[in-house]
Amino acid sequence: MTLTLAALVREREFGLRVLAGEEAVNRTIGWVHVSELADPVPFLRAGTLLLTTGPRLGPPDAFVARLSDAGVVGIGFGVGLSHASVPPGLLRACQNTGMPLVEVPLETRFSDITKFVADDLARTAVRAARSTADVERALIRSLAAPDVPGEIVRRLAKWLNGWAMVCDQEFRVIAAAPSKARREVKRVRAELDRVSPAGRFSLSWSADKTQVSVHPIEHMDGYLAVGTSNLSSDGHGVISMASSLLAFQAEQATAVRRVERALRASAARFLVRGLVQDAIETGVSLPKPPIRVAVILGDVAAQLERAMPEALSIQGDGYLLCVFERYGVRQLAEVLEGRGRAAVSDAVAWEKASDAFTQALNMSGALAGAGPVIITNAELLDTGLLSRVDTPEVRAYSEALLAPLRGHESSLDLVGTLRTFLACDGNWNETSARLEIHRHTLRYRLHKIEELLGRSLDTVSTRAELWVALHLDN
Repeated sequence: MTLTLAALVREREFGLRVLAGEEAVNRTIGWVHVSELADPVPFLRAGTLLLTTGPRLGPPDAFVARLSDAGVVGIGFGVGLSHASVPPGLLRACQNTGMPLVEVPLETRFSDITKFVADDLARTAVRAARSTADVERALIRSLAAPDVPGEIVRRLAKWLNGWAMVCDQEFRVIAAAPSKARREVKRVRAELDRVSPAGRFSLSWSADKTQVSVHPIEHMDGYLAVGTSNLSSDGHGVISMASSLLAFQAEQATAVRRVERALRASAARFLVRGLVQDAIETGVSLPKPPIRVAVILGDVAAQLERAMPEALSIQGDGYLLCVFERYGVRQLAEVLEGRGRAAVSDAVAWEKASDAFTQALNMSGALAGAGPVIITNAELLDTGLLSRVDTPEVRAYSEALLAPLRGHESSLDLVGTLRTFLACDGNWNETSARLEIHRHTLRYRLHKIEELLGRSLDTVSTRAELWVALHLDN
């Protein structure tokens, strides 16, 4: 429950005392602001409790009137500093306007009140999030009910503290909660006919202090309509989820497959992000380790799903990410033949899937143009891109590039440091851990490398050139 001024006053530790505006102390506190300005209104928002000791207090009537117009829920006046007690003029002004006036004793710190309100707001936000999670789980469980639309609108209307209904394309009510929500169907239809007679779109409007929104339901040519007096930011997501679940029920077979794909994609995402336990907890049958990660160019998602049903895939922007078992390379090559190409990582354990993803992604740049259907790291190193640039001219350039590091008279292994830094993708923590040196020592070495090379290691082009030079040096 949101904190009210009355509830704050009941906290004995603060020793607060209401002097005026007792009839309005049930106002909700949205925030606390401390100000000693003569006119703090420009810095206040509606729902704020103002705390002040009044050192610059001007004419009380004008002061209180401006606070009231700004939507301030009350004034907490600290006594014992600027004023031994609450000024009589301020007390009268609050009594005349009905503005709650609370006396704050000297021993009570404004910061403690502010923290108390902030903590309560945080707890309220957590409860709201839990409430959202609870209703989302309840909506999902509705799919097991005998009357899925009826159960969904009932749970949704209860959570929104409003109404909800499902209509078909002819605006015949399929389910409504509470039952009086059926009265809204004519108004909903009239608004849809007025705004979007030639198409199906989501709409929202306000009527009689109620926020109404209508959402097309895929696969059934129907609508989900809801009304509530206070739609929270989470409410939009919950309504959207309800609409999706109704679409799921309307075309179950297609929706089941869509959810299964999404779940498998989530498992794949968890794996390539290093969240193995989360991937396991999705309940998806994961590819047996060791696994490979492939970045695929080509429109082969449907063919891949049929040929390698055990593989997990994620459709990216212009590419397909696939996680599959170690020995699935031949199957993947057969799927890609004449359709696309793929960069395939080394075989790794589940725990190393994120490294495999990075490796495949780094190799994917070699997929442009002609070449073998499958590209691996070994091919790139032995017969791939590096072999194509391994010419006397490039080697001479590489040697010249690294020469300042080799010629530097120092006990520091600058070439080794650079090699490790690039191998760790520029990650300072990982580099210092591998080299077993402090981050400050690493910073010194990298700055020295940049000074000798006359280049910044932050640029991709510099890192790329140095990476090639170091590999050719091997």
